[in-house]
Amino acid sequence: AAKAIGYSNAGTIEFLVANNAFYFMEMNTRLQVEHPVTEMISGLDLVEWQLRIASGEPLPFTQDELKPNGCAVEVRLYAEDPAHDFLPQIGRLTRFSYPQVADWQRVDTGFQSGDEISAYYDPMLAKVIAWGETRELAITRLVQTLAGMRVSGLRHNLSYLQRVLSHPDFIAGQLDTAFLIQRHDDLLVVSPDVGGVVR
Repeated sequence: AAKAIGYSNAGTIEFLVANNAFYFMEMNTRLQVEHPVTEMISGLDLVEWQLRIASGEPLPFTQDELKPNGCAVEVRLYAEDPAHDFLPQIGRLTRFSYPQVADWQRVDTGFQSGDEISAYYDPMLAKVIAWGETRELAITRLVQTLAGMRVSGLRHNLSYLQRVLSHPDFIAGQLDTAFLIQRHDDLLVVSPDVGGVVR
């Protein structure tokens, strides 16, 4: 796709694969929010290489020289209310802490305890990524990382993400674009004792 349009820099190609059939969707001439997954399995800093290429430097390797290693899984931690159609939330993060003690963990965020979440920007609090030799290990490690996170002050999707990752169908790779819709009741657990907060 890049060669067809004479493009020379980092970019993102989106596609779907179903029953061994490849379906091209689009190409963006920028990195996507999921680029840490590629970085963790390739060992490359894609942002650095995008800047180097834009400065006129050539890539020092070919596609054939890239050797993916293991698997990585990413989730987006949002200030949103899953129980109310994922409505974005505003307010102060009274607590925001997370473990990042192993090289297989990555938390990309610009927030800390005490910060205000306003209505003027995307309500994403963090990207949380974990790597493992296998998909199953990457999922287990991501669940472990999320279990160590502490977020309070406004509603968020932390426990929702934990339930998605722990769902047997997700673990088994039984995924399609209707995954969340078909399992809506399984993934939403509303606790009336804490004001209807999704836990």
